[in-house]
Amino acid sequence: MSSFAEVASVCDSDNSTESINYNDLTADEKAEVDEAKKMFEKDKYTIRKSIPRKNQNNYGNNSKNNGKHYIKKIVMYSTRPTPRACIRDPVYGTYSTDKVGTKAEYNYFKVRMPDIPTEDRTPLTLYYDSPEGYEKHQYTRVSTDIKNAWHDRRTKNNGFSIPRFDAPKFIVIK
Repeated sequence: MSSFAEVASVCDSDNSTESINYNDLTADEKAEVDEAKKMFEKDKYTIRKSIPRKNQNNYGNNSKNNGKHYIKKIVMYSTRPTPRACIRDPVYGTYSTDKVGTKAEYNYFKVRMPDIPTEDRTPLTLYYDSPEGYEKHQYTRVSTDIKNAWHDRRTKNNGFSIPRFDAPKFIVIK
């Protein structure tokens, strides 16, 4: 007989974790789970933003949805503004090895949102990879002057140019 047959499988053990139905928990257990979730998802914020609806009908302005907006839920993860704190990705919540207050901070597009309430009354600080990443995540636009200034500053700090995806140039035929 093989030695593999004698060894118990990890899947057969009694210590396996089972999924828990949140609705079957008591009120005390739900409170305990919620507290653990808050600690795990610290500095996670959700906002709802009114986004203009795109006109799907190109046959004129007779569309029922013309001029209407819809509500979009945006989840974001903030970085602590204290020096030497790890920079956190605002979209996915993963931590970077780069620290706040170091030269590596200049490689990020930093956004402060003081109008979103936090527990310790500090403004929400988000570090995006680029202004384009901020535009995509927040469904907004950044002026080209700010984008160009940020890309120039990043090129100056890094010593080399980082490829950009510029808008296509249009040729005007007269």
